Amino acid sequence: MPFLNYLYSQIETTFQEHPRQFFTEHDIHTQLALIAIRLLERKGSLYAQTRDGVVVSRVHHEYPTPFRCLMKGSEFKLITEEKFRAEKQNNPEFRARRGFLDFAIINSEYIFSNKLNVVSGKRYTDLRESMRDRQCVALDLAVEVVYYPTFDERLHDGIMNRRVSSTIQDYQKLMALMEFKTNNVSFCKEAAMMFFSNTTYKGVLREKLRSLPKHEKVAFYSVFTE
Repeated sequence: MPFLNYLYSQIETTFQEHPRQFFTEHDIHTQLALIAIRLLERKGSLYAQTRDGVVVSRVHHEYPTPFRCLMKGSEFKLITEEKFRAEKQNNPEFRARRGFLDFAIINSEYIFSNKLNVVSGKRYTDLRESMRDRQCVALDLAVEVVYYPTFDERLHDGIMNRRVSSTIQDYQKLMALMEFKTNNVSFCKEAAMMFFSNTTYKGVLREKLRSLPKHEKVAFYSVFTE
């Protein structure tokens, strides 16, 4: 797992050396992107050109999933197009939108093979239409990040529980992503859930994370301060 192993080792070292430098999850997203950009620049493979001639970066935040889902509260439920149409027919008010991935690296061949409106994932109709002929993975890597920062010595049990619930929900989203195939071709090559915390209550947190589901294609990393 070349991308994943490298990214994780770099972000783990950064977090453990300076655990208070990150205020939000978005700060960690930014650091992950910086690590990935520097790696791909060294390899000369940061940019690729779409089929309609647009040069794009392979590194992105908030990349849309190729499926609809329900994510109310801590719930996650994938909604197939058949299920969506059936529900919509019975209830015109029914809504099921696509989710978003915190961090993604797009596959170069996928970029070469598709137009910008497909590669960006913004237009769902175009994306679904392109899937009929897709021959390669779309994403080399997808990562979800949850951060439980503490700025005092209190437990903040309610906040911790919400972060754990969010972790389980995001992990389930990655599970659905790694099971998603068209033409028997996977949409994503590698996926990981990364949980960061500088809490002194690591034992309590680890016990709560025991309820996390497990999937052989979705790595889980918990990064704590020493």
